[in-house]
Amino acid sequence: MQTALSELQPLPEPYPPGIAIEDVSHDLSRIIEHAEVNAWLDLYAAAPADFAASHGLSIAEEDGLAWTSCTTIPFIHFNCVKNFGVDSPATESQLDALLAHYRAAGISRPWFYVNPHTEPSRLRCWLEARGLQRQGGWERIYREAEPLSSEPLFMADGVSVERVTKASASEWAGFIDSRYRLPTSPWLMALVDRKGWHHYMAKRDGAVVAVRSLFIGPDGAAWSGIDAPVPGIMAPSFDLDAVLGEALVRDGIAAGAKLFVADIEAPHDERDGPAYRNYARLGFRIAYFRSHYSYLPASSN
Repeated sequence: MQTALSELQPLPEPYPPGIAIEDVSHDLSRIIEHAEVNAWLDLYAAAPADFAASHGLSIAEEDGLAWTSCTTIPFIHFNCVKNFGVDSPATESQLDALLAHYRAAGISRPWFYVNPHTEPSRLRCWLEARGLQRQGGWERIYREAEPLSSEPLFMADGVSVERVTKASASEWAGFIDSRYRLPTSPWLMALVDRKGWHHYMAKRDGAVVAVRSLFIGPDGAAWSGIDAPVPGIMAPSFDLDAVLGEALVRDGIAAGAKLFVADIEAPHDERDGPAYRNYARLGFRIAYFRSHYSYLPASSN
């Protein structure tokens, strides 16, 4: 059996994790991945036509496979194959066609997500044979809709949480764009008051200090994202994200969410630390580590 080079790295020493780790089924992994895919399909559908045209923004879907493109913004989410090998085994011809699509669009660094349930198992070898390399990844976490305790789990001094409204949409969108240095405010503002979307801001002294969103699909699967600053990467503190995460879970359950899906974007080999412990308190468990594959940046060659 072929083994990808990335899988030959030594395993870390065992360490007590700060969160439960589940051996999820193949079927559940599909549901988890589709919670995100459905969010991105709706997010792209909401993009204003002039914004999409000026940025070469598009999403394609064929036989359940979804992939995004954006010619002006080299952001992982905007140029990636969302669920390769998830619904059915991937093929090398599919992979070559997708890479050709991105080359034709002038996109030099497309991304592919790989988790332990994607098929076939040699998918990693196909990616590496074509020059793509594993460049980190995120812990994919989930929880069902069990209610939280009535008492607040997280608090941050002087911080309040607000739902984003049409009146505060530009403030929310501007905060996100300022943190990521992106021009996406017109697109983000189109998501406010859109069916299925719930956006939250944490404020201190009247100023936005953190944001996070939740999309609840028609099937009740909810995906959490559009977060800033990303704790552990863009900010040292995890407190604000924990407060927002609690608001999302409480409101999501009230809105009928049956499953919540999120990510820990600053993973630790020990699977411990503030992000892991905070999500554990919110009832989340690790489903698996999802690896991200792309070409190395030109500057690293």
